[in-house]
Amino acid sequence: MPGNAGVVLTRAAGTDRVRSLEGLPGIAAVQVVLLHFVSGFLPDMADRAAPPLRVLWDGHTAVYVFFLISGAVLTPSFARGGAWTRQAAKRLVRLGVPVAAAAAVALALLTALPDAHLVAARLTGSGWLAMDSSGAPTLSHLLREVTLDSLILGYREYTIFAPIAGRLPLLEHALNAPSWSLHLELYGSLLLLGLVLLRERAPRAHVAAVIVCAVSFGTHPMFLFVIGHLCAAWLGRPPRPAIGAVLLVLGLTLSAGKNWDLVEAARVAIARITPGDTPNLFQFQSQLAAMALFSGVLLSPSAQRLLSLCHYLGRLSFSIYLLHFPILFSAACAGFIPLAGVLPQPAAVAVTFIGFACVVLLGAAGFERTIDRQAVNLGQRIDRRDGRRSVVSDA
Repeated sequence: MPGNAGVVLTRAAGTDRVRSLEGLPGIAAVQVVLLHFVSGFLPDMADRAAPPLRVLWDGHTAVYVFFLISGAVLTPSFARGGAWTRQAAKRLVRLGVPVAAAAAVALALLTALPDAHLVAARLTGSGWLAMDSSGAPTLSHLLREVTLDSLILGYREYTIFAPIAGRLPLLEHALNAPSWSLHLELYGSLLLLGLVLLRERAPRAHVAAVIVCAVSFGTHPMFLFVIGHLCAAWLGRPPRPAIGAVLLVLGLTLSAGKNWDLVEAARVAIARITPGDTPNLFQFQSQLAAMALFSGVLLSPSAQRLLSLCHYLGRLSFSIYLLHFPILFSAACAGFIPLAGVLPQPAAVAVTFIGFACVVLLGAAGFERTIDRQAVNLGQRIDRRDGRRSVVSDA
């Protein structure tokens, strides 16, 4: 959720490091897009590719990187002050407006091309493409998804409200499936706001709260927001290039092959002492990969310089994340079907990808200007008490 961080950093963090934290969501958003395209159009490659290649479309780790970024950059943003109610409202607007607009786009596209992904799935052999995005494209469905499912309650597979999970809709019935992560993003943001307030008013209570979060969440992705919160202290400290390089290599290695026995042993050990549900090995190793990669970027000047080149892509990251899925399941599939009838399938897939990528980037650029940026401006009007400008725009 690329731009979910949607926050600002002060100049104290340093320009290269700040711009790298804008560029990093852009790379992560591309990984999510590649994951979904490969799963839909190259299912054999998705399942059987050599481990180093899988890093390119490791969208699972990418989503966890988004949570860590939010923890690191929301912490100084919340610390700048302002009533907590205004801060919370600003965050809700920042997330809710783009989510609602993207869901409306998804409704329009799926209404216009309701079966394109099913026909394309028969041609590519992708069970994932045939199964997902099966929600009814109706106005009532849109209203429920915008008001409840995407942010407030979540989906059956992804919710912090475990006791009512069985009553929630399945993710495959969503108009825009990637919005599942915005549920965790919203409550993770509120958790961060509480931690920042505690740190300012009662430092010892803040330490106790972090410990309670560690015990309560354990291996749940919500704890990644807390880890990002703790990493915010690194933003103003000198880099450690050697340590950063080691962490980056470790993160890439963890991302490439998610079946480490050592990680499984750690996962089982943590599960024994924490009350919450434990993710499977694949998801837990994805979290560890995200932590290593994120920490490595914070400590590595070389990585920061490279990522700073992706500054504009990072600005579009939230829009890319929200728009690519409905475009993939409608326009991309509709374009692929006639191509598959006249070209060899590899060529049809390649042409489809080029067209899909262009449409997503153009659509994201327009969405960022007309929707995402306006959500940022609206949030800033809510938070009138703090008029200071920042280096990093909401991504």
